[in-house]
Parts: sequence; C-alpha cells; structure tokens
Amino acid sequence: MKRYFAVGCAALCLVAYACTDGGVDPGGTDSGADVYVPPPPPPPIDASPRDANVKDSALPFDAGANVSASTFLINEISGGDEWVEIVNIAPQAQDLAGLRLADRDKDTGEPKLREAVTFPAATMVPTNGYVIVRGGGTGDAGRACPDGGQAHCFNAEFGISNKSGETLFLLAADGGTLGKVVFPPDGSTGDNSYSRIPSGDPDASFKTTKETPGAPNVE
Repeated sequence: MKRYFAVGCAALCLVAYACTDGGVDPGGTDSGADVYVPPPPPPPIDASPRDANVKDSALPFDAGANVSASTFLINEISGGDEWVEIVNIAPQAQDLAGLRLADRDKDTGEPKLREAVTFPAATMVPTNGYVIVRGGGTGDAGRACPDGGQAHCFNAEFGISNKSGETLFLLAADGGTLGKVVFPPDGSTGDNSYSRIPSGDPDASFKTTKETPGAPNVE
C-alpha cells in the first residue's frame, strides 16, 4: 500500500510540479507562481451639480491693463447710454479711415471683429476733436448720438454692459491694438460715465464722472 502511494505521488509531481516533502520543492527549483495585481480603481466621478446657465467656454471679465498706443484715444465710455468717445490728441487733423472699434468676444477674449465698427474713408477728426460710437444696433435699430460737439457719430452692433463690464479695442487696419480700455462692472450710473482724467491724457487713469460726450472730460 505504501509503494502504491509513493508511485502515485511521483506521478502527480511530474504532472503538477507540486508534490513536496515537508514543504520543500522536490527538484530544488523555485515553484512560486506569478501574482495577479488588479488594476487601480477608476477615479471617482464628480457628481456635483453644474449651473446650466454657465457656458464652459465663456471667459471671466477681462481685468487686464488699458492700452494707449496711438494719438487716437478711447476717452470716455457710457454703459447706461451705450456710447464710446474717441479723441484725436495729435497736433493736426487725422483720418480714422480703416481703423476699427470692437468689443471683446466672451468666448475667445479677442476683439469681436464680426460686430466691429470700421470707420469709412475721409473720417477726418480735427485736433482735440471727438468721434462718438453709439452701441445697441445699426440701421433702423440704431439710436441717435448724444447731443455733443463731436465731429462724427457712428452706430455699432455691439452693446456695452454696465452690469457685467466690457472691454473696448481700437484696432489698426492690420489688426494691431492701438487702444484698449477695460470698462468695469457698474463703471457708470445715471448721467455719469467712465472718463479719462485728465481728458485726452494717454497716461491718465479712468474715473466715474459726469458724462460729457463730444467735449473734454471734467472731474
């Protein structure tokens, strides 16, 4: 009976390589098997609620720096009445032809050229003269300019949000930025506007003052 058991055990060892005496591998070889390591669990899913009214691509309010790189300056902005004043600070008359005024695209942060105002040929502005751009629509939807002493007035498709703030760009014909003014939320209220003080100074800061379309800003 013992002989039969020994033979049987030897046969099993040949097939399974696992017959041992006192826990020792009969052939003296390593009989260890590969260990299965499970993959790491997937990251948890963010189940927090999302605001359906907020676009993923929308950029926050632009709080960057103003730019004054031209003798044409964005000089005054009214968020309530939606107009922008440009002044010529050169010592001679200048032509605005080909330059553009645009607001900021909320998705890209770049000037929104599809609604920009492109100034037509022969838009001559005398020294210390003003141009008004009235927002809110063109054609039959365009509103009359404020009653000021400006040399020209144009209507724009874009609007100026006093609640949310806005960024206005004055662009050269080749797309370069000649001027940029960041109009903050609630930058103007009632008959006040967001004005460059001192008026026409390229290094000046902006303040909320009584609006003076087509005329120098006063503090």
